[in-house]
Amino acid sequence: MYLARSSALSFMRRFSMHIDIVMIMMMPICCKALLSPQYKIEHIYAPYKQPCKQQMSQEYKDESLHRILCKMDPDTFPSASQSRKAIEHGRLVVLRADDYCLPTSTSGGSTLDSTISNVGIIADSSITLHDGDVIAIRSRLDNGSYPQSCTKYVDPPTNIKDFLAVENPVLFEDDHIAIVNKPGMLDCIGEKRNDLQSILPFVLRPPENIIQKKPRSSQCYLPRPVHRLDRKTSGCVLVAKSKNAMRQFSHLFASRQIEKGYCAITFGMPTPFDKNNSTIIDGEEYSIIDYPIDGKDAVTLWRVVQTVTTKKYGKLSLLHCLPKTGRNHQIRRHLSYCLKTSIVGDNKYDGGGDMAKKTRELGMFLCSNRIEFVHAIDKSNVSIEIPIPHKFSALLELNRIEVVI
Repeated sequence: MYLARSSALSFMRRFSMHIDIVMIMMMPICCKALLSPQYKIEHIYAPYKQPCKQQMSQEYKDESLHRILCKMDPDTFPSASQSRKAIEHGRLVVLRADDYCLPTSTSGGSTLDSTISNVGIIADSSITLHDGDVIAIRSRLDNGSYPQSCTKYVDPPTNIKDFLAVENPVLFEDDHIAIVNKPGMLDCIGEKRNDLQSILPFVLRPPENIIQKKPRSSQCYLPRPVHRLDRKTSGCVLVAKSKNAMRQFSHLFASRQIEKGYCAITFGMPTPFDKNNSTIIDGEEYSIIDYPIDGKDAVTLWRVVQTVTTKKYGKLSLLHCLPKTGRNHQIRRHLSYCLKTSIVGDNKYDGGGDMAKKTRELGMFLCSNRIEFVHAIDKSNVSIEIPIPHKFSALLELNRIEVVI
């Protein structure tokens, strides 16, 4: 039988006791600055002979943008690969002739710069130039996040709006780590800049050494998750800002010195195990699931917080779970296999019943709502707890203040 170890860092301390981190948190970057970063126009090109007639030079006719850049400015773009990267990173903007009556001077100026910024098209590899079009190189101005010299990309990923729409997206931050509130339906590490890792440099502040040295991208360590949550799971994700932080906090995870808690909504009401298979933590009784996953030990502590009968979905239960191991889909599999009460919205383990299928479109109701550890570098106690997501209380047909985990 699993026995809960006692610790001065009791994971179940209430939020009112979470005071160790208050003085060391960085001020968050303004969401408006993150959603609408400011840019400057570095250079303007006009690929035509006579501006007044707006006739494109013959040598640029039917050429792709990256080749035109190499011909117009071989010093900045000495190779096709470099011009392609500039386009990929969003540095090139095209102003269509129809959107601006081009002056005879193409040296720049505030009027042309602002017009390009307001109505210019961010170029991609498929764009085609026409007579009178203007090409400009732009860069992102400093807004407190990681500089463009580190991120390479001018613009943040498009799904940054989903991240910033979450209540308190950045929960904690210092020079070494951050804890962010990941929304559901977002991979921690994915492809094509469609993941949490790609968003992080645009929402977190760089460590002081990056601010002072302004290094090139190859010299920057961009923030990245120390661990992962499933794509559909929301909640607390620990992020490392340096190689040293990644190494030390990865060790804390491997040695099980980081405590995490999850809230989940399940169908029905799971039946607690007998008293011989439970443990008391801060006055609350938790049943213990000790059931191997993929041939490895897997232990989850759980208790029922509240059970309600909803008008639309019948009986639902809010559970609090404390995983003591970190196996793949551990909580989802333990609740489904051992308790026979799957998580609402979990299409992989919900059994495929009529009610289960009906709720899949709502997303999965599993959230990592607590994380606690001793900081590996400055040795302070860090304890973060977030309320249950709004969609949880809405599904339970309860006011969120009525739900206390």
